[in-house]
Amino acid sequence: MGKLVRQVGNIDKNLHKKEIVELAKDNAQAVIESGKYDLLKVYVELKRYEAYLKGLIYHLKSSAMEKASEKGKKSFDYNDARINLSSRTKWDFSIDKQWSDLDLQIQNLSKERKEREKYLLENNIVQSIVDEETGEIKEEFILPKEIKFGISVRL
Repeated sequence: MGKLVRQVGNIDKNLHKKEIVELAKDNAQAVIESGKYDLLKVYVELKRYEAYLKGLIYHLKSSAMEKASEKGKKSFDYNDARINLSSRTKWDFSIDKQWSDLDLQIQNLSKERKEREKYLLENNIVQSIVDEETGEIKEEFILPKEIKFGISVRL
C-alpha cells in the first residue's frame, strides 16, 4: 500500500483539485494495468484510508478554522491553497403556519409517492387494456428500470 498511497505532504502543492483527481485516476489506471496487486484488497484498504481521512478532517476542522480566523481575513492564500472563511445562517421557518402546512404537505406527498412506488413495483405486470372509444387493445408495459452495480465495504 505504501507505493500506492502518497504520504501526507507528498502531493505536489502546485496541483489544483482537478489535477489531483486526474493524478489519482492515472495512478489507479497504472495499478490496474500493472496486474501486480489484488485489486479487491487495495480497494478495501483504500476505504479504510477514506474513513480515517474523513474522521481526521472532521476532528481537525474546528481547530483549523480557529487558526485561520487568527489571520483576520475572510480569504487568503496559505500553503499553495486558497482559504475562505464563511458563515451560514440557518433559518427556522417552522414558526410560520403556512410554511409548516406546506412542509407537512411535502412530507405527506413524499409518503404517498413511496406508497405508489411500492404499489407499482408489486403490480409490475403486463396488462391488456381495451380503449373504450376505439376498441383497440393496448398493453401496459412493465416499468422501465435501470440496473446499477456497486460494491459496498463494511469496516
